[in-house]
Amino acid sequence: MHIIDADSHVIESSQTWAYLDPVYHARRPLPISVPVDTDFKDWNSFWLIDRKVRHFGATPVEGNLMASRKAYSVGCQQLTNVAERIAAMDRMKVARQLVHPSFALSILSEDADLEAALFQSYNTFMSKACAQAPGRLYFNAIVPFRQPDVAVAELRRLSQLGGMASVLVRGLEWDKPMDHPAHYPIFAEAERLGLPMVVHLGLGSPTMFQMFDGLVHPVAEKKTFYPPYSRRLLSTLTVQYGFFNLMEGSLLDDFPKLRWAFLEGGGCTWMAAALRTVERGGRKVAHAFADQRIHVGCEPDDDISYAVSVIGEDALLVSSDMPHFDEAAHDSIAEEYEQRGDLSESLLKKMFSSNAERLFGFAAVTGESG
Repeated sequence: MHIIDADSHVIESSQTWAYLDPVYHARRPLPISVPVDTDFKDWNSFWLIDRKVRHFGATPVEGNLMASRKAYSVGCQQLTNVAERIAAMDRMKVARQLVHPSFALSILSEDADLEAALFQSYNTFMSKACAQAPGRLYFNAIVPFRQPDVAVAELRRLSQLGGMASVLVRGLEWDKPMDHPAHYPIFAEAERLGLPMVVHLGLGSPTMFQMFDGLVHPVAEKKTFYPPYSRRLLSTLTVQYGFFNLMEGSLLDDFPKLRWAFLEGGGCTWMAAALRTVERGGRKVAHAFADQRIHVGCEPDDDISYAVSVIGEDALLVSSDMPHFDEAAHDSIAEEYEQRGDLSESLLKKMFSSNAERLFGFAAVTGESG
């Protein structure tokens, strides 16, 4: 059974900035690293952007100890060698991948114009990479929510380039909730283009990021690129917060054809519980699941039977998180779900391919991985 991987990633490299507007060449991101015997431990590389050190986990690869431990080649991780990425997908029986950024899951630059230029270069890089593997690789576009007019223009530009399958939004975008009216032009353009919005784990709130200044990382927290004690608040919970914004506000009615996916929010069972919370408050919104407008990423140890009983079979997606290296990473997607023994073939087909085909507008996955 072939798989559509709804949540994989690229590890950005210096080649990602090859399409940066020449006006910003002197301000391009620069990779730096520090020794591994520091408080940053294995997450010891950074991007220097606009005179500030920005920590994004295992990007850049240069000097990063964690990146060197992965089973994937550097070219595969960075998408600088697309053939190696496709070979890795074939080993995993993955027919298609939706590729998300790594660096844009956090704050890049306070300068909105520089941020927009970095996004544009990233999107062009990804479009060209996807063009090397048509029908196999697609990317989740990133746009500057602080500049809705620029974001709309970028979506229109990308719609002519190819490879774009969705639009990234974080649960908080520069301290604004997802359903803030300033974001409406972006949602309107995504709806017009038939693109789903993908709400992915991300640190999009500078204010919350600064709440933890001065604290020391607890020993148990291994992901030192998060501020101390902030990991779940700034990441997983903001995905769930975005879902509440969608269900308790007017977005569903304001954009009736717009589809949504929520990824890396902690599996899928949280969404079932959240939906029941919303409906207990008087909002009758379960029709959005019946209409196949809302989707959520699963984990192999989820209580999938419970989730299906509340949100249905058509909402569920699977992913590898490739080439990230944490509890959300799954190198053998099919095996991890099939070995449970409690999921029917028809449900697995929906989770593995049919739901993602419909959400992203992909052609049906056939018996051939290409």
